[in-house]
Amino acid sequence: MKSVFNGSFSQVEETVSESFAKNSINTIKGFNLLKAFIFMIFCIGLASYALYGASIYISNIMNQATIPLDQNNEFITIFDNIWYMHIQSILILTVVIGTLVYRKKDNIKSFFVYNTFLTIFLLLFMIFFFKVMQLLVYSSSLRLIYTGLFMISYLYIFVKSYQKAKKMVYGTKKKRSSLIEWFSRNRKNITSFLIGVGGLYYLSKVIFMEANDLETRIIGSLIDFLPLIVCFASFSFLYFNSVAIRSYYLYKYSEQFRQKFGVDKKEWYGEKYQG
Repeated sequence: MKSVFNGSFSQVEETVSESFAKNSINTIKGFNLLKAFIFMIFCIGLASYALYGASIYISNIMNQATIPLDQNNEFITIFDNIWYMHIQSILILTVVIGTLVYRKKDNIKSFFVYNTFLTIFLLLFMIFFFKVMQLLVYSSSLRLIYTGLFMISYLYIFVKSYQKAKKMVYGTKKKRSSLIEWFSRNRKNITSFLIGVGGLYYLSKVIFMEANDLETRIIGSLIDFLPLIVCFASFSFLYFNSVAIRSYYLYKYSEQFRQKFGVDKKEWYGEKYQG
């Protein structure tokens, strides 16, 4: 069986586009100490330990909550050990340290480390987030259905990601879709737009107090469907895994791609490149 990691440069040459390569370099260039600190606060402080604290809190107030919760919820004891959060934190520390160490010395290697360990972190985070959402579901039958859907979605993602990787390396489907390429080229503008929309949303909540009540009612009516949203969100790994494969080959054949795109060594690898 052919491994998706053993493709030759000629086989994967069309897999990595120029925009992907340059965005990879720009991602690392923009990863300074301030962003690294904010990144750790968000991923370790909020997405790991704060979420763990929320799960413990919910587990302890099952019989006191304003909404009906199941005190016999089987997810209370799943991943209740804080070591799960320590593992997530180690992954993020690896992302930050690895990125900063190789930044400006080998930007391509830095991006490979950044993308690989961040993808693993997101995988673990999504699993734990699903657990927290299941704590809010009262019906045991509904929890069972959601668990089955979640497991099926992850199985599908792994199988589909492997099939897509084989097509990228050994098949004919190598290039990213034109839509993804457009998002890749315009991601800064898109991010700014989304931040603006988010800012307007929270401003409206401040100005119009009724919006808070409406939001609470909407969340309350959708609470039994939150795990289903996580199931759908997990399909984003089809994209993350695709990026991981491309970043691997960009690193493996770094010099060949640099020559293909005609990028200066200092621009490609970094100011402190010694090669």
